[in-house]
Amino acid sequence: MMDEKPVLRMILGGVASMCACAVTHPVDTVKVRLQKEGEGHSSHRYGNIFRAFRMIYQEEGIRAFYNGLSASLTREATYSTLRLGLYEPYKNLISKEQNTSFLTKFTAGLLSGSTGAIFANPCDLLKIRLQSLKGNHSLINQVKLIIQNEGFLGLYKGATPNLARAAILTGTQMATYDQTKQGLMKNFNYKEGLQLQFVSSIITGFMLTITTSPVDLIKTRIMSQESGKRVYSGLFNCAVVTFKKEGFGAFYKGFLPQWMRFGPFMIIQFIVWEQLRTFYGIKNI
Repeated sequence: MMDEKPVLRMILGGVASMCACAVTHPVDTVKVRLQKEGEGHSSHRYGNIFRAFRMIYQEEGIRAFYNGLSASLTREATYSTLRLGLYEPYKNLISKEQNTSFLTKFTAGLLSGSTGAIFANPCDLLKIRLQSLKGNHSLINQVKLIIQNEGFLGLYKGATPNLARAAILTGTQMATYDQTKQGLMKNFNYKEGLQLQFVSSIITGFMLTITTSPVDLIKTRIMSQESGKRVYSGLFNCAVVTFKKEGFGAFYKGFLPQWMRFGPFMIIQFIVWEQLRTFYGIKNI
């Protein structure tokens, strides 16, 4: 099958990502709450993922788990459409070989992830702000509030750690998934299909959690800062302050919910995307 539908391939990547986002958003909300614990003078209210789920449900109701869902879906529609859709064009630009190296795949992922993050930063910031707040808050009102208090550039707060996270995440994600599929087919006689896609997705989700947790925590803390309540001056300052006050382990706060989100997210995202590609006659990854 010839890949002659680059725009459709991008759109299908966005659709698959939105499906995965809708399913895993509650776990992502809990992850954000846990990552903010111990910051500044805040107390450790939740402690662990199970206590966090229980307390949020008891104090705020089930709707609280879906705070920021509209921003999250909008983010996937822009960010993931670009980062997934541009991966293969970047990879083909770097190398024309059919079986490319892991470094080539990783570099292509770095470039596509960075491209997506540049355009989607406002959506990412809004998602984190809404997930951090108690009660129900309008996406539009939050946009107005940020622009009013912090200016238009306030929507691009945390752009540096977000760009770093997106580059590392997409580089790791696409290179791991692509290379794992290639290795399983070559060494274990796997055939293209659901089983291969499922196994490759699980391995990818675990690798993502390990590589992105530290920068994801920094991104969350910087983006959730409101005007007049600035705790960190930038990426490196946040990393240093967090390490001094809370130790190295702080960078892996929210690791379990992060993995519980990435595992199902990768399975849904890749399987839906791959199956849609097959349906529309687009070559699999």
